[in-house]
Amino acid sequence: MLLFKKFYFLSILSIIIFSACNQSNIRHADKGREGEMEIPDIVLVDSVWAANRVWFALQTVGDMQFVAYYDQERMMTVASRNLGSEIWTKQTLPNQLRWDSHNSVAMGIDNQGYIHVSGNMHVDPLAYFRSEKPYDVTSMMELNEMLGLNEDGVTYPRFFYNKDHDLLFSYRSGTCGHGNILVNRFLPEQGKWERYLKDPLFIGLEADDSRAAYHSFVRDSQGNFHFIWMWRWTPHVETSHQICYATTPDLIHWKNAAGEEVTLPFSPDNEKLIVDGTPSKGGMHNSRYKIILTPDDEPVIGYVKYDENALTQFYLAKFVSGEWISKKISNWNFRWEFLHPPAGSDQRMTIGGSFDFVGFSHEGFLAIDWETETGEFGRYIIDIETLDLVDKDVLVRKKYPDHIFEKMSDDPNMSVRLRYDNNIFHIGNDNYVLKWESMPPSHGRFAPEIIPDGPLSPLWVLK
Repeated sequence: MLLFKKFYFLSILSIIIFSACNQSNIRHADKGREGEMEIPDIVLVDSVWAANRVWFALQTVGDMQFVAYYDQERMMTVASRNLGSEIWTKQTLPNQLRWDSHNSVAMGIDNQGYIHVSGNMHVDPLAYFRSEKPYDVTSMMELNEMLGLNEDGVTYPRFFYNKDHDLLFSYRSGTCGHGNILVNRFLPEQGKWERYLKDPLFIGLEADDSRAAYHSFVRDSQGNFHFIWMWRWTPHVETSHQICYATTPDLIHWKNAAGEEVTLPFSPDNEKLIVDGTPSKGGMHNSRYKIILTPDDEPVIGYVKYDENALTQFYLAKFVSGEWISKKISNWNFRWEFLHPPAGSDQRMTIGGSFDFVGFSHEGFLAIDWETETGEFGRYIIDIETLDLVDKDVLVRKKYPDHIFEKMSDDPNMSVRLRYDNNIFHIGNDNYVLKWESMPPSHGRFAPEIIPDGPLSPLWVLK
């Protein structure tokens, strides 16, 4: 309890310091409804194991809030509370986290209020729990099956929603280079799942080709999906290549950036879909590419790759006059080598080049934070029409204020982790974020012989 009070005090202190001493070269609009800085509600959820980074889940539904995470004993846990209360109802599930940063926990709540949880899988049999009663975490059942098909080697579980608010579940069936991305839909009236798409989203198992797609998506102002993905040949990240894009209102009917109809499953080398065709070992990394939509819902894609001098650089791509244009933004002076530490080693891959889309100014300029393994960091301001760098002091309305990203511990090996609210059924203007700290990510093949008991971190919900 003393530890938690210390972290709570440091959180409040960091907020006060931030509001008085923001020295960023970008001015941020973090003011509340009355024009003053609002100190967010900070609610302690639990203490969590933090020796290896995995992701948790947060969802607000009406006046209730739900969190899925691994506790200090690495046990999968689901917690709920009424908004305004600091008292959580918790249910421990019979599933203990293994050492592997792939093994995050995912959660979704369907339109009847049933809670669905899955996780702790890296090419493992499906782990799946569902509540017997709506909004009741104490009624979670262990099922470990949805359809009973293609569920023996599951990775990357994700719950999300279509425009009709149907609960969908996507996952990779198979291994890297031999895996397909499948999508299910839950039918709450019947209490069962169905295969939502007759074909996989991405297919990586063919007679003469064994590539896997790593994808992400955002939703536009009309609820349409904008997908980007990157192909990879092997488990080694340096074989990442070829960024692609497509958009859809429902995951069934698809178009490319030019508005041409395209069909599933998506496979490599489709010229209609390619944003940047950089080949394997060209400096791309399947965790270093992101998409953001302009205020007009136009996609802009950021990523890293090697330049003509074989140095790692940051690029932006945009669809202009019927084609994707790509422009080098950075002038970094290093080459990310993607070195793989030996099994059993405490070493981890270096960060290479990292970036984050901050947001757009009222004038339409895009702000991007960046840092590299050389210790350099900064912020790019981009004219989104030309993709040119500009030297301006711009006002950027950020969804979350900077103090949310502040560290609370003094351990240099711990970093802040945030998981934003999947609040499709929440009514209100409040935004919530789940915050904790952990050590860096590590693959299961680097697991120590004895899993350490710590470090531990407080897990908070911030409003």
